[in-house]
Amino acid sequence: MKTITKRDVLFFFIGFFTMLIIESIYDWRESANGFKDGLKNDNTEVSK
Repeated sequence: MKTITKRDVLFFFIGFFTMLIIESIYDWRESANGFKDGLKNDNTEVSK
């Protein structure tokens, strides 16, 4: 069985952050509105 190398972990995180950036760009309005709503509703408790 092959071990996980530093290179494998690096490419995993690069892929993860790339998809995060692509998703944010693709759905910018929803991402921005969600961020703004989160800043307005700065409750520390989780609502059920």
